[in-house]
Order: sequence, then structure tokens, then C-alpha cells
Amino acid sequence: MSNYRDDFLEDSYYLVSNKWFNGNVLFSNADDYKTFMLYVIENLLEYKSLVLSAYSMVPNHFHLVIRNTEKGLKLSDFMRKIQVSYAMYVKKTKDESNRWVPVFEWRFKAKLIEPNDLERIESCVSYDPLYHELVEDIKNWPYTSAHQVTDTWYDYSTQMHIKIYNENRKISKKMFTEDEHLH
Repeated sequence: MSNYRDDFLEDSYYLVSNKWFNGNVLFSNADDYKTFMLYVIENLLEYKSLVLSAYSMVPNHFHLVIRNTEKGLKLSDFMRKIQVSYAMYVKKTKDESNRWVPVFEWRFKAKLIEPNDLERIESCVSYDPLYHELVEDIKNWPYTSAHQVTDTWYDYSTQMHIKIYNENRKISKKMFTEDEHLH
């Protein structure tokens, strides 16, 4: 991760992502997912100008759809804090032979989302575990925002979750095809 920071546009949505260095597993167990989620929640509380509208975490990468409400560097700072914190967690808890291997493939990617693409991108992010064939039913994957914008059938009392604000936009697994997927 470099010290380079982007100046992001105000009142704009960004698709933010990163993956594990060399394609390895970024999240190997429930504690890894929950730890990463805690870092996101903690930093969202600090960066009030950032709003999360969709997310998904799968074993080797994550996607976040974030609304940036003010012009500036806050999204860069937000992601730096999350990724540095998670990298430190990984270095403490994982195999010591990987101590000097980077955790993330790159600093992070942030792609501006055009307004007419927002619902489709939120759907793609939320249903990413189905695309990767991790589960047959999204109900069986707790680390996605799909549960918050489709039905109330997921029991959050057993899982930690991130509060998202997508202004009642509907997501659907039918809104994308493999050709249009995020990767």
C-alpha cells in the first residue's frame, strides 16, 4: 500500500474493492470476516461523510459501495485505516511464514459509479457469493448486504452486520449476467 491518496468527488458513489495478495485467502473463518466488518463499522463511525450502500466479502476479496458526501481525501483515509488494521490482525493471527508477504494485492481500487449503474452494481456486490458459487442460496452467506435490502429472513442475532443506507433501492440477483460481473 502506498501513501498516494485520491481526491474523491462529493455526492458520488464508488465501487471499492481489494483482494488478497497473490490470490490467496483473505478471509478463512468467521472471525476474519467479523474482524474486517468491525474495522469497517468502526471507521464508518469516524468518517461521517461516507455512507455504505452495499457490501460483500468472499474468501479472497471484498467489495464495498460507498457514497462519498464531501469532496476530499476521506475515502482514501478510511480505506487505509481499514486495510492497515486488518493487515495487522492477519499478521498476528496467521502463519508466521507469511509475516513478510503483503496482505492485499494493491492499495485499493475505487471506481466511480455512474448514477444509472448504481442499482445494478449494488446487486452485483450483494450477490457476489452466488457468482463465485460459494452458496446456492444467498440466505446461507451472512457477509453480504443482500439480507438488508431484499427480505427480513436473515437472523442477525447470530451474526454481526453492517448497517447500510441504500435509500430503498431494490437489488436483485437477476440484474446482472456473468458478462457484466464486477471482476
